[in-house]
Amino acid sequence: MRKLLIILVLVLAAYSSKSQGTELKNNFFTGGSFGLRFGSLTNIEVSPAFGYHLNDFLSAGVGGTYQFYNNKYYYPPLRLNIYGGRAFFRVHPVSFIYLQGEYELLTYKTDIFSPTGDMENILSENMLAGIAYREQLSETVNYYLMLMYNFNQTIYTPYSNPVYRVGIEVAFPASRRK
Repeated sequence: MRKLLIILVLVLAAYSSKSQGTELKNNFFTGGSFGLRFGSLTNIEVSPAFGYHLNDFLSAGVGGTYQFYNNKYYYPPLRLNIYGGRAFFRVHPVSFIYLQGEYELLTYKTDIFSPTGDMENILSENMLAGIAYREQLSETVNYYLMLMYNFNQTIYTPYSNPVYRVGIEVAFPASRRK
């Protein structure tokens, strides 16, 4: 599945280089999502992203993730520091909606899966796909509401389906070629 995603991104990049022409406008974008939840279950997430609009209909990018997870319902409380990254691609059928597919790799240390109680490194590979609604705040800033589904959900995945994201993105205008 990972190889298929890499091949798809390369094909889309090759296609977009033919269709782009000499006009460059707002091709690069950055932003991401930030999440907070406090109480018996605390979850703090920071997920920056950086991408490139290949053409008017396709974009691709990479991102990182850090989550602090503290569940006081467990005794002793379950505390996790979750790190990871992702590669994503988007199809923009209309200006305010896009479809996103991504490969995500997360890692954390815990003893909850070990029969001997030893700390072990856990890797969670996730293949997500979903839809996002995007609203323009200005010519270069927009926010998004995203609903995704993890097609590779396992006991090691630190979240459950569906996956909700709220974030903001800022486009970087590039200079036009003359």
